[in-house]
Amino acid sequence: MLRSLYDKVSSTIDAKSVAREMFQGNALTQQELQSIQSKHSEPSKAAEQLLNIVMNQSNDVYSCFLDALKKTSHQDVFEVIVSDSCKLKGT
Repeated sequence: MLRSLYDKVSSTIDAKSVAREMFQGNALTQQELQSIQSKHSEPSKAAEQLLNIVMNQSNDVYSCFLDALKKTSHQDVFEVIVSDSCKLKGT
């Protein structure tokens, strides 16, 4: 699901705040968090890295990602992902 929205999400989210929230929920390692935060001058690269991590992990990490979106004022992105997911399931 996330792959189909990759470009839109990577250009929209603040990866550092989402990654911090995910780290606090034990969904990211310290190394992953630091790697994302080190890209402070390239926000879209940080977001791409975060998305790549999420896509290559378990459903639990994906769920934590969705929760982190809601908790970090990215409700609009959360809603796009969830609504597109529902559309795909319906086809």
